[in-house]
Amino acid sequence: MEETRNATYSNKEDRISRLPDALIHHILSFIDAKYAVQTSVLSKRWIHIWKSLSFLNFNRSSFSLQNTERFIEFVYMVFIFRDDTNIQKFSVDWENSAFDYTAIMNVNRWSLNAVKHEVQEISIVITQCHISAYEIPHHLLNCKSLRKLGMMMFSNARHADVILPRSMNLPRLKVLSITGLSISNEESSKRLFSSCPVLETLAIQNCDIQTYNGRKLIVDSVSVKKFAYTFLCRRRYPQNGTKENIVKLCAPNLKDFFCALLLKQDCSLEICFPLSRVSFHMILENLKDENAETYSKLPLGEKEVYAKRVMRFLEAVYMVKEMRLLSPGFLEVLSRAPDVVDCQPPRLCSLKYLTLTMWSTRSCMRAIVYLLSISPNVTKLFLKAKESCLADVGDEWETGLSFPGMLSHLEYVQIEVEGCDAELKLLCFLLKKAKFLKKVVLYFRSSVGSPDGVTQVEQFMDTLRLVPTASSSIQVVFKT
Repeated sequence: MEETRNATYSNKEDRISRLPDALIHHILSFIDAKYAVQTSVLSKRWIHIWKSLSFLNFNRSSFSLQNTERFIEFVYMVFIFRDDTNIQKFSVDWENSAFDYTAIMNVNRWSLNAVKHEVQEISIVITQCHISAYEIPHHLLNCKSLRKLGMMMFSNARHADVILPRSMNLPRLKVLSITGLSISNEESSKRLFSSCPVLETLAIQNCDIQTYNGRKLIVDSVSVKKFAYTFLCRRRYPQNGTKENIVKLCAPNLKDFFCALLLKQDCSLEICFPLSRVSFHMILENLKDENAETYSKLPLGEKEVYAKRVMRFLEAVYMVKEMRLLSPGFLEVLSRAPDVVDCQPPRLCSLKYLTLTMWSTRSCMRAIVYLLSISPNVTKLFLKAKESCLADVGDEWETGLSFPGMLSHLEYVQIEVEGCDAELKLLCFLLKKAKFLKKVVLYFRSSVGSPDGVTQVEQFMDTLRLVPTASSSIQVVFKT
């Protein structure tokens, strides 16, 4: 029986080799070019397959640290021996290039070869390089076929200053991502964005934006629909980080804005047109160290400074329809806003959908109620509770924040819970205040899957069912 099975298996044909070239190319597009070229030893069928690959992925880590020259020779060899097939995507990932002083020069030459083959996507990642400035080659920013461009470059000591060519023309570019570079003046960024007439998605991450009179980034584009601005790298914080950073959005078709910052960074938004969705992700220093205990130990004065900063963000997006606060730290510092804001708080009257990530702390609870008090037209509320080990929130956490008519438009609540007392109190508050609430969906985290956790869930559910509700037609759905 076993011999028959082995014979049958050995007689089976090589079905992979019989696949059409296009499908094999698609399979090889997911691996490094080094391994794609190595398939040429499989059989005669595979000898020339790699020569017409339209996806070229070169990763320096596929060669040992001592073999920089072999890596460079390999990339040139691929370009020399491949045929004239157009390149859909060219990517090079050269990490740890501290002692490879020719990294920039070689990558620029390879990108020229890609441009000659009507490349559509280019991704360049170079880290730990010893450069103070990066002159982006003319051919790269004048590629007529390019649709997507990503450049990530980290110097050892500081941001690498971007030097742009005098003329730029990217008529088909739709996605642009810049990471780790320094834009030294306002005019440079304006010229870059104006050279991309159909740009739809823009991402600027951990870049040092400098202007003559401060630190100001102006995104002036008619076509941009999505924009992400991120600065979460504490060790690369600008030396003159005491200056206020200003991000000005002059993009009438911008729908989705994502902003991730350190709370210690003084940053302001200037938004000229209404947004459909905005997402804020703000932390103290390191995402791994983010916890409720850290915020509870913050000096009161420091927490109040941060509260004023996040309030400025809310004031800038007062016309937004959907808002997501992706870090509990935002709520922790926002809880101080009612006590430190001198003028009338902003009214988020256009806000319909609100998503919040929270800890089950008194500060987060108060911040949620405060947000709902200045957002009178919210119809859907999504809450994700993250585990917290702090003490009970008490019984007067909403004092002075709720008022008659609050939550008069809230219809749907979805919350991921652990089953703690603080979460129960928040739900009780919503059930008692929202007169038109139709549905509440509760997702219990996997951490409550133990026997004790099941008992805790059952007790949570039983208690919630006894809570009087302001709405006469409400459906509460429990999911585990």
